[in-house]
Amino acid sequence: MQTNQNEVILAGCGLCKQFSGNPVLTGVSIACRRGNVLALVGENGAGKSTLMNILSGGLMPDDGRLEMDGEEIVFSSPHAAKARGVAFVHQELSLMENMTVGENIMLGQEPLTGRRLISQRALHREAERILAEIGYHVPVERIVSELTPAQKQMTEIAKAWAGKPRVMILDEPTSSLNKTESDQLFRFVRRIRDEGVSVVLITHRLEEIPLACDDVMVLKDGEMTAHERVDRITRDEIICRMVGREITNTYPARCKALSADLLLELRDVSLGRELSHISMAVPRGSVIGVGGLEGQGQYELARALFGIRPFTAGEVLVAGQPARIRSPRSAMRHGIAYVPDDRKLEGLVLPLSVGENISMLVLKQLCARGLLNRRKTEACALEGMESLRIRAHSHRQPVASLSGGNQQKIVFTKWLQFKPKLLVLHEPTRGIDVQSKLEIYELIRSLTAQGLSVLIFTSDMLELIGLSDRIYVLYEGAVSGQLCGEDATEEKIMQLSAGLGNAAGGGEVPHV
Repeated sequence: MQTNQNEVILAGCGLCKQFSGNPVLTGVSIACRRGNVLALVGENGAGKSTLMNILSGGLMPDDGRLEMDGEEIVFSSPHAAKARGVAFVHQELSLMENMTVGENIMLGQEPLTGRRLISQRALHREAERILAEIGYHVPVERIVSELTPAQKQMTEIAKAWAGKPRVMILDEPTSSLNKTESDQLFRFVRRIRDEGVSVVLITHRLEEIPLACDDVMVLKDGEMTAHERVDRITRDEIICRMVGREITNTYPARCKALSADLLLELRDVSLGRELSHISMAVPRGSVIGVGGLEGQGQYELARALFGIRPFTAGEVLVAGQPARIRSPRSAMRHGIAYVPDDRKLEGLVLPLSVGENISMLVLKQLCARGLLNRRKTEACALEGMESLRIRAHSHRQPVASLSGGNQQKIVFTKWLQFKPKLLVLHEPTRGIDVQSKLEIYELIRSLTAQGLSVLIFTSDMLELIGLSDRIYVLYEGAVSGQLCGEDATEEKIMQLSAGLGNAAGGGEVPHV
């Protein structure tokens, strides 16, 4: 289907916005064109979400105007924008956890019977049809709280698509998807583009931009620094426009040789039906990566290492000594720290301040005679903020008000106050900007240089390859193979992810 990509459906002209006197957007203009996919990139705090909230009725601009089909328009609410065909799939999902997938997808447009009652059969049948259009299967009668993060994400997208929008805004839609699921999503995006829908894709994964996008727009500090056709700008140029300087090396150098001193050994560990006879070795001062398609046991393994759901068989050794890790408290006694994949649910206490989150694991050291020493607590918070360059007005600022990148740094800082020996990282850069990613990569390598070991679980293939000294790949709850970091490629990892390859590391602990 041929579409006129010059036809502007929705436009923002000279948009400005301030919060508490701080400018967030300064004279930004944007055009959502028919049959066009626009990538919107920038650091956390660059103004992307604010801009999209204005376009979708969530915020009113302080200055500037919106136009739809060439006429000035004012959206009084997201509902008003949705009624005009503008759908915004936020990074923070808005699903009703106690309702079914189908009920969520059809919320507000449920089919009725002759007696004006909701027809559950017709509702779930229509939900199945919408999911089929996206190319993704989720059991429509399943309760949302039982879904994986990826299934929830695709349900949210199906919910937005159910209204047949003319403009569809996707905020980090692949942050919880594996490569196969991301490819399915991009096929859907390309198809609706060809049908004339305008799509805005907010992403921190720059490698995704050429897969589906026609144009790219870069924001920095509330101003547009670039707007180009995708084939006329390189990845390095995009990064430069985002951070204001040239980036020479995304990933720090790996260890030249792995230590023979093993900090952690897993010997034939299992966990019910989810994990089967896994053996791994984590040398001191190394970054060991764990990869594989989603749902192959990574989630269970990361949480078992921190004692959230302990192993049911096998042996765990920490620094050569047998360790019974039956709870997070026992994991911490062995020097194990855990950065979870959902920082807001499990990594932070959002109503508390920056300082309270940073110091919460070391309160005993900050007490004198049973009372919390305010001066020591404040010094701990300020030192943590400075060491990881956390951007906040003060240590008293609520952590909920910070960007994703700064929130993630606070999770790291909290654990570093604890001085762990092993840092278990589960999706440590999910949903954060390029600059924050680079800072976290540098932090990881500086920690390993000090002798700390890192076990990283990530679905980002380039991150897995770029950071890891050795990679273990899981398939159906077992180790399907391992690769040296310098020899790893996407093709080799995908082969092992599909269960094709030797199960090196699936039995005995490999020699270092």
